[in-house]
Amino acid sequence: MTNKRWTISLIVLFFLFLYVLFHFVAATQEMERTVEKLKQTSKKAESLPHFVLISQEFDNPYWRKVEQGAKEAAKQYHVNVEYIGPLRTSMDEQMKLLEKAIASGVDGIIVQSLNDARFTPLINKAMARNIPVITIDTDAPKSHRLAYVGTNNFEAGQLLGKAVASRVAGKNKIGVIIGSETSANQQLRLQGFQSIITQHPELSITVVSASNISRIQASIQAEKMLLTHPDITVMVGTSALDAIGILMATKNLDRRDVKIFGFDDVEETLEAIKQRKIVATVIQKPYDMGFSAVKLMVEHLAGKPIANEYFTATEIVDATNIEQEGTK
Repeated sequence: MTNKRWTISLIVLFFLFLYVLFHFVAATQEMERTVEKLKQTSKKAESLPHFVLISQEFDNPYWRKVEQGAKEAAKQYHVNVEYIGPLRTSMDEQMKLLEKAIASGVDGIIVQSLNDARFTPLINKAMARNIPVITIDTDAPKSHRLAYVGTNNFEAGQLLGKAVASRVAGKNKIGVIIGSETSANQQLRLQGFQSIITQHPELSITVVSASNISRIQASIQAEKMLLTHPDITVMVGTSALDAIGILMATKNLDRRDVKIFGFDDVEETLEAIKQRKIVATVIQKPYDMGFSAVKLMVEHLAGKPIANEYFTATEIVDATNIEQEGTK
């Protein structure tokens, strides 16, 4: 009787062993298939063209929209887009990232040129190594870059000037906050703005200061302006965070009489327009910039001719059309 029980137990154990072995083999084969798929996916990804997009500031809302457009184009055109940038605005850090991209031998570089003289040698270095470069948002026109994608910044400055001229009455003195004194796009916006204001004798620019693309610095500079020149009644910002900084300054000084005009569609700016605390802002199309830059790079690699300059649209948003802007 005892031997019979042992025999039954051994048979049960044998079948249990076979069951475990079968599942082990099946799991191992499934794992091998999964690993092979991952290898194939990795090889496929590695075989895709690799572009690097170098932003001015990694987590800036404006540049995140550029990234979104670039990543959407990457999906559509089957390329890899690597988004990088300094944690805080730094021309030196941008140049280091550009150097690294060149050294790594990527298939294409999309970069903002904050300073034509400094960026041109690096852009030319990349082009000499057969790495095509597209400038975005700010151009390096003296370089050998493939193309420029972005706003026509002089015309955008003119649009801002027209917005002011058509929305204020009587004599007004203007304080201007620009994002950077060394950035070509900011200087072009300022020049475009000045070209319109000089056509209106009742308007005059009193002072211009830089915010270094910082909301806090924009607020500090705006406060200094208003304390030094209390007769300023209009304030203008030419980069994304300037208008919000100016608004902070007017609140701190209780200057509700100051009319504020800004640049870009930062959420706080649009909300302030709804509340009639900011008069208007010039809207760029950063998503379109990112998408178009990747699209043009792909077309170039495919041997298609592309335009030397590709200007994206700008428009004025104020209280009359803010709701339409929110639905886009």
